[in-house]
This record gives sequence, structure tokens and C-alpha cells, in this order.
Amino acid sequence: MAAKLERPYIPEVENMARTKTMASIDAKIAKAQTAVERTKSRYDATIAELEELYAEKRDLQVKELAAAIDKSTKSYEDVLTFVKSGQH
Repeated sequence: MAAKLERPYIPEVENMARTKTMASIDAKIAKAQTAVERTKSRYDATIAELEELYAEKRDLQVKELAAAIDKSTKSYEDVLTFVKSGQH
């Protein structure tokens, strides 16, 4: 079994910052930009889906309201006056 060689402790070496090359920084920038673009694409898709769902909900509310008006003994004008008056 080979003996493990230990390096001597040198405080100056431990505190030295690693120098980064321009290429390594550029690579990290490119990676971060790609991540941002993917995240923005997912965000945009989610916003589009949310807007579509709100539109579907609004369409359903309009249909339900129209059906309720049709079943009501009140006229369209009566319902519209009531809604515009703010009496709830």
C-alpha cells in the first residue's frame, strides 16, 4: 500500500485567489445567458397559458351570465341597469 503524501501547510498559498482567464469568464457568461434565455422562454410560455386561461374563464362567465339572464324574469335592460347602478 502506497503512503499518502501530504503537502506542507503554507498560509500564503491557501489565501491566494485563483486567477480566472478571460475564456473561463466568457464561458460562464455564455452559460448564464443560456440559462436566462431558457427561463425567459418558460416564463413567456407560462404567461401565454395564464392569459389563455383567463380568457377561457371570462368566456365561461359571459355564457353563464347570458344563460342566467335568459332564465330570469327581468329584462336585459333591467339587468343592465342593475349592474351599472352598483347595487349589490
